[in-house]
Amino acid sequence: MGEPVIRIRNLRKVIDGREILKGINLDIYEGEIFVIIGGSGSGKSTLLKHIVGLWKPTEGCVCVFGQNLAELDEQELDKIRLKMGYVFQEGALFDFLKVWENVGFYYLEHTNLPKPVVRKKAIELLRQVDLDEKVADLYPSQLSGGMKKRVSTARAIAGEGRIILYDEPTSGLDPVTSRNIDRLIVSLRDRLGSTSVVVTHDMISAVSIADRIGFIYKGELLEVGTPEQILNSKNPLVREFVEKGLYGLKRER
Repeated sequence: MGEPVIRIRNLRKVIDGREILKGINLDIYEGEIFVIIGGSGSGKSTLLKHIVGLWKPTEGCVCVFGQNLAELDEQELDKIRLKMGYVFQEGALFDFLKVWENVGFYYLEHTNLPKPVVRKKAIELLRQVDLDEKVADLYPSQLSGGMKKRVSTARAIAGEGRIILYDEPTSGLDPVTSRNIDRLIVSLRDRLGSTSVVVTHDMISAVSIADRIGFIYKGELLEVGTPEQILNSKNPLVREFVEKGLYGLKRER
């Protein structure tokens, strides 16, 4: 598999005396889709925030592209983050900006490109997430939940990031839209060659898109494996989560 692009060693996070992450050890490799599953409050989003450098470990380290994020100053962290895209759970679009301005925000902030050029680039990015030019001049409030997720994804890939982080990308979406988002995540990885880290409690999504899955329970990484290995896990906690998560899939069949 080569060298990991993300290396996590003995990661602990304590907040107000409560241990949120308990000695996480994990390698994530270039080009893979790594899905982190677990129930609400298990520590999934906390782990994601450490990978992007928003939070610092209480103990241990998170290395991205070979650099320990906790040892970097804000300027150095920003350079790392420019190689990463982040799709927030609620989309986190700027309500006061049009869709094209949201998607092109990277170029508006970090380059001197004229606005017409940025708008053109934004439209190209929208097409990559299967949205057409008609939405470019709309505001986020005029979009459906699924469209907001697509626009947020287009913004995340604008900087041609080598790592794309997704926080609950199918949360709040209907089953059809959720599966469309799943297909989008896989197709973007295939086209861009990026590494994708997806946090979700959606078991159907996890087994559909993952190269490997990590299961977190109460801050501990209990198991890592391929979808097949996770589906056949002997760990009772993993089995319970999988069976309950796939109940909807069995019912559909």
